Amino acid sequence: MKFSPRAKRFVATSVAIASMSSGLTLAGFTAAGAATTKLDIPLSPHEYPNYIWPFASKNYFTPTNIHQFQNLMYRPLYWVGKGSDMTIQADLSMGALPVWAADNKSLTITMKGWKFSNGETVDARSVVFFLNMYRAAYGAYGGYVTDGGIPDQVASATASGNTVTMYLTAAVNRNWFLYNFLTQISPMPRAWDRLSASDAPGSANCGANLATYVKTTAREVCGVNAAPSIGRVAAGLYKVLDERSQRVATFTATDPYWSVVDGPWKLTSFDTAGNRNAPIVFVPNPSYGGPQKAQVNQLVMHPYASVDAQKKALAAGQLDSGYVLRTDVITAPKPGVVGALKWSALKGKFTVRSSPSWSFDFAYFNFDSGTGASPLINQLYVRQALQTSIDQVSIIKSHLNGYGQPTYGPIPLVPKNDFAGASFQNPYPFSLSRAKKYLTDNGWTIPRTGTAICTNTAGCGAGIPKSTPMTLHYEYASANPTAVAIMNAEKATWAKIGINMILVPKADPDDLLSDCFSGNGNWQICQFGEWRYAPGYYPTGELLFYSNAVNNPGYFSDATMDIIIDSTTKGDEAMKTRYALYAAQRVPCMFQPTSLSIAVTSTKVKGALDASPVGSFLPEYLHR
Repeated sequence: MKFSPRAKRFVATSVAIASMSSGLTLAGFTAAGAATTKLDIPLSPHEYPNYIWPFASKNYFTPTNIHQFQNLMYRPLYWVGKGSDMTIQADLSMGALPVWAADNKSLTITMKGWKFSNGETVDARSVVFFLNMYRAAYGAYGGYVTDGGIPDQVASATASGNTVTMYLTAAVNRNWFLYNFLTQISPMPRAWDRLSASDAPGSANCGANLATYVKTTAREVCGVNAAPSIGRVAAGLYKVLDERSQRVATFTATDPYWSVVDGPWKLTSFDTAGNRNAPIVFVPNPSYGGPQKAQVNQLVMHPYASVDAQKKALAAGQLDSGYVLRTDVITAPKPGVVGALKWSALKGKFTVRSSPSWSFDFAYFNFDSGTGASPLINQLYVRQALQTSIDQVSIIKSHLNGYGQPTYGPIPLVPKNDFAGASFQNPYPFSLSRAKKYLTDNGWTIPRTGTAICTNTAGCGAGIPKSTPMTLHYEYASANPTAVAIMNAEKATWAKIGINMILVPKADPDDLLSDCFSGNGNWQICQFGEWRYAPGYYPTGELLFYSNAVNNPGYFSDATMDIIIDSTTKGDEAMKTRYALYAAQRVPCMFQPTSLSIAVTSTKVKGALDASPVGSFLPEYLHR
């Protein structure tokens, strides 16, 4: 199986790397109560939604567009997360959980019969509409994975009333398919299935059952030209919806397409001039069929040009929730426990919470000689030495104010989960003596001060002849002072074992992206930042460490890893713990400490929970 990326990872990368140590988060809430007033919350600094159709291409597949905008109005088929819970929320999902055949090659979904705001039923056709569009325009959707899951492993998808039936081309891991693919389906109304607002709803027939579930048939009705490249040429219905979704002037309460919603909120005000500086206002959708209708009259989301501007609004009492820095709170007394606010302007007015994220921080290693890889990186013992000499506990204490979690592999240890397995232990605990031994055992001489030299007559591995110095280059985003401090601390520690790490700061994260992820750069180690498992909540490695995956810009390749990853996607639940351990042992990337998020919530807002580890945002539960 060959995988290509969920392109949102690259879209969000510049934010992720720049804020690797920023500790910002949006508060999450839940409670019961009556509608009384409005709630004011911030958008992420520098961010403003710019795409409304929940079928975004890679350039628009961002957390701001999806979690803070689209999901409020257009709910996915299955909803993941509520507060600290990271599982499928049956009551918040529009379909019953799928019923699988014994061979794991087909499934049936029964819709609950919720309504769109125009009176249409959210039925099986609404789901098949999304699936048919995905089959036609698969290369355009930001969540696309080649040969894996939806749509490439779907042999047929049909609708009958409230029943969706899907037949697959091969057996799959049920949880992997559910959490990584079915959760990305956004049922779409017949009001969108037309080439113009004057046409009858459903007249384009993209939501109708296809005679055969193949690309050419889907393109005939959903409108994508059959060009040879994966980036299909837009035409017909796809072009209508995609282009309309890019025109913010259509983001109004009366637009014949976007005003038809199935979520708890309806859009009533947006900066349709495109200046990105006006508040976004939502009002309750009385037709929402979920368990909790909105409890306030207005939800107002405010844009800010900077964290400082947002903090000033918090201090002035203009926001009910907001972002804070780790320096605004007392050092965490112990892992997972938040300290009190020390920012006097908020004391007594806001409560502070810390929550882990279903994510991990890391830096890519480059194994591709065509883009500047060093033969040193190809040696496992070098990667082991690098990993063993990262003092994550000290970094968290000294640079993250205690709000961080050590990262020992691609599976986060918090929130608590069963993917790593009860017996998982860090294969490379911090030890400079052990790190030195990895090098000296393989022919390196480490001086009292200075750079280690390969002194073995036969060399120190493929492409590493005698007299080679232990020198590497590490690129990272330097806009964040905490990130700079962490990099310098790690450089000093590596120097103690003879590794001369040349840091290459990049003030503009886009420059880092261009160098490390374009395929045209020249790099050896590149700080990525945070990888969040959302969507794609089931944390297998097909998007990161599978050979030839495009989210594998350093071209890490390991035949055993490929076999393990294949097994995790095809039905072997036991292999998920094998993946966690093997990936940690092989050090396909440099695992870095993962920061914990911090949020403040007004004491006037009742029932606030910690931020969701998977980014689940449910403001309909908010009340005063």
